[in-house]
Amino acid sequence: HNLRASTIQGYMAQTRKLLKLLCRKETIKAVPAFPPLKTQPHSRGAFTITEYKAILRQSKQLRCVTFSDWGLGNKAWIKSDYHQMPQEMNWLIRFMVYTFVRPGDIRQIKNKHIEIIRSTYLYLRLNLPEVKRHKAATVSLPSAVRIYSALLDYQRSRGYGKPDDYVFFPEVVNRRAVLDIAGWCFNWILNDLDLKAGPHGTDRSLYSLRHTAITFRLIYGGNIDLLTLARNARTSVEMIEKFYASTLSAEMNIALIHGRRQ
Repeated sequence: HNLRASTIQGYMAQTRKLLKLLCRKETIKAVPAFPPLKTQPHSRGAFTITEYKAILRQSKQLRCVTFSDWGLGNKAWIKSDYHQMPQEMNWLIRFMVYTFVRPGDIRQIKNKHIEIIRSTYLYLRLNLPEVKRHKAATVSLPSAVRIYSALLDYQRSRGYGKPDDYVFFPEVVNRRAVLDIAGWCFNWILNDLDLKAGPHGTDRSLYSLRHTAITFRLIYGGNIDLLTLARNARTSVEMIEKFYASTLSAEMNIALIHGRRQ
């Protein structure tokens, strides 16, 4: 009775798969109908432009600062090498917002997946590994070029930066740990700014930067259409309307509402 709707959906999905298997093996004659289950989408919540600027300032101020506020009786669970705010954390935050990537992409992006395009437009072309059946190349905003170039220079100064080297935290062999490190550092920033909880009480995380990237394009991206945005963010129009655009208010796009046809 106390399970969330998303948890119940997961159990129902597994049960449905099992019954389909039994049906194929002719153990049962048919798969019974499943009751519909309505869920209320919970967006992880984007940051406002003011909050985003504060996050960038804090990530710079905390560079090389050692975290010590573990709380009474609590032990440090993150590797000691990352008790200090990493130099690249500020770049990681901005890179995510200017490229629309998911946190999961951060741990597997290599330099060979990124191409700097300098033509009519300046941008990064990202040929990332397939995720959620999306494998088409995407493009970044112009600012991502400067961020990636600075990050690449930094990694080369440390002996990395080769095509097969990872863009972020290339020294970490266990790539699953990269999300732990980045998430821990980002939570440190959010907690310092008292921004961990969103306006509706939902905890915000590294994934909120992807929400911020898409939300900023919806607000400040001119007349961009949802299909173009969805394809470049490697998601669907339905997902943007259901989750990413769910936090937009009418006031955010007041220029479009007040606009007149020429």
